[in-house]
Amino acid sequence: MRIQNIKVRFFRTLADASINLEDDITLIVGKNNTGKTSLLEIIKILTSNDDSLSFEDFSQSSYSLFKEMYSEYEKSLVEEISEEDKEAIEIDIQNRFPKIQLQIEFIYDKAQDSLVELSEFITDLDEERCDACALLSYEPINTLGLLKMFHNRDDEEITLIPYFKENLNSFYKVKCYAKDIKSDYQREIELGFKEKLKKIVSFEDIKALRILDDKKNDKNKTLALGFSKYYNERDKTDQNVQAVEDQLKKVSVDLKEKYDAVLVKILKDLRRFGASTPVVIPKIVIDSEFDSESVMRNNIKYYYQQEEINLPESYNGLGYSNLIYMILELASFIQRFRNAKDDKISEFLCVLIEEPEAHMHPQMQQVFISQIKGILDEAKKDNIDVQLIITSHSSHILSEAGIDSDKGFKRIRYFNRIEGGIEVKDFNSLKISNEKQTARFLKQYLTLHKSDLFFSDKVIIVEGTTERMLMPQLIFKSAPSLATQYVSILEVGGAYTHKFKEILEFLKLKTLVVTDIDSVNADDGERCEVNKGENGELTSNYTLKGWIPNKTTITDLLDCDENDKLENSIIRVAFQTEENGIVGRSFEEAFINTNLDLIKSTYKDEKDQDKATKNLFSFSRGKSVETLNTKTPYGLAPTSSSAKTNFAFDVMSFPEDDIAQWQVPVYIDEGLKWLEKPLAKEPKAAEVEVNTANQEEE
Repeated sequence: MRIQNIKVRFFRTLADASINLEDDITLIVGKNNTGKTSLLEIIKILTSNDDSLSFEDFSQSSYSLFKEMYSEYEKSLVEEISEEDKEAIEIDIQNRFPKIQLQIEFIYDKAQDSLVELSEFITDLDEERCDACALLSYEPINTLGLLKMFHNRDDEEITLIPYFKENLNSFYKVKCYAKDIKSDYQREIELGFKEKLKKIVSFEDIKALRILDDKKNDKNKTLALGFSKYYNERDKTDQNVQAVEDQLKKVSVDLKEKYDAVLVKILKDLRRFGASTPVVIPKIVIDSEFDSESVMRNNIKYYYQQEEINLPESYNGLGYSNLIYMILELASFIQRFRNAKDDKISEFLCVLIEEPEAHMHPQMQQVFISQIKGILDEAKKDNIDVQLIITSHSSHILSEAGIDSDKGFKRIRYFNRIEGGIEVKDFNSLKISNEKQTARFLKQYLTLHKSDLFFSDKVIIVEGTTERMLMPQLIFKSAPSLATQYVSILEVGGAYTHKFKEILEFLKLKTLVVTDIDSVNADDGERCEVNKGENGELTSNYTLKGWIPNKTTITDLLDCDENDKLENSIIRVAFQTEENGIVGRSFEEAFINTNLDLIKSTYKDEKDQDKATKNLFSFSRGKSVETLNTKTPYGLAPTSSSAKTNFAFDVMSFPEDDIAQWQVPVYIDEGLKWLEKPLAKEPKAAEVEVNTANQEEE
């Protein structure tokens, strides 16, 4: 038995979200403020005894619906409306009035799972179906009463939303329904529904402790807290546990005798006090009690073993403390299930882990996930079903938990902010051509390099090291506002860029692909200077000839307009164009062409001799001014990998006075300015219909 799907409506940023869960780990990723934390919060609030929901928890998209419902209510007050119409309006208002809802869809195996606890949430008699659904709804208990109270308010200057903020809570409560997901039939479960739900699934949450302090006087005792929780879930029949309990009882008896001996005098004095007065002090006796969990938490000291001296836990880093604490927390939850044996706590366990990467460096984050997987495997051997929902901003956790050799990207759920709310992208629906090979490449690339495109606002894909190293300066010069956005820069060879096509479109990330025109002779395929297509040159760049703009000849590439360089308005390619009468073949050649006067300028050195290339580019060393002046950008541009790297360092090493003088090649400048603009909004369905109709009329 497990959760197959969770739906959330009108809760904070999640106006209408549906999340399918994997049977083991579901990884929730995305940019900031896209509802990842909101998902965990609504689960914890509505499945626990926490009744902290308030008007502020309603998503802002519900405000317009509140106002619409009040307008409908005002219509029902008009005398001309018949009683029948009035009743229909009131019923519609009650049905459509905004509700914060959490819908949990379960699936089960009839041959293996007990349906005793789940049966109350099963609403169908179809033998072929193996699903059940619980709907938790924070909804009005007197909708019309709330609207009437607002309508008759004394202070008419207060508007609807501020009024609801102050008064809505007393008109709302949490209800639970068993729901049929196919017919939308639902039956209210009135008494003890939260306890009934807990018998099916036990929701537990783990948060990285952010109150930790790695100073010497740390009072939080993270290890003590973690170990005491784990000990509290111990198997009480275990011989070692029993031995500890017996020893603590024996110590208690011994200490009682010693306490009595030490305190006997003061006890006698207290008994004599007030013996001849109306004030009588009750007899005091002293006992010694040891609660084993308290001993684990308060009396046992935990140390990190060193070569010569053991150090207290406060002497170690926060990352280690968090790592151990969270692993102990998960182990404790599973240990509780393991010890329950036949008396089940619930049918299965669902653990919510929020941003476990706090205080952990990348390697430790990967260790954490690998340890978590090991604990799940052990639980599976004991027939304990555990589902994990992890939210994270860490590319390392994404690589370790979200990209699997067997499942590919299928554990990832990508939360993305779009116009009108949050969109949840389920990677099970991602279709990749040549899936096995492409998925393997992407897994290896994103694991070895970076997965942060999943957390980016925009993406720049560059072909070589030079472009990657210089891109921050290029952005600063051409599109400075990009520096304030989360832009992921990926270095991918021109032959492999197309492998990102499906995933970029799936994530709806605005992407600029910066690549080279890579001209070659049509006859022998050897690299050659770009002659504007006059000699029939071709491109050897796979991105240009196999993806965008899907053209092979240099002539066709140079004739491309803006639309030819776009795909789905999301991805744009940038390659060399004519500038100063020349088309560069590579980035280095284009940069030299754009800044030729600056690069060929001279200056006086300390010995009053003319030196070429004002900023001493590596390709100029040992060459005379006359020699350099005879070379074209094609002849000056470096071609080897090491020379290109040196070229990037040369540009980065420009003297401060000269930084402002060099210019960005036109093709990159245009591309960055395109990327700088917000993603174009997709037309709404109604707009599409109107546009289509207009075109037909024309």
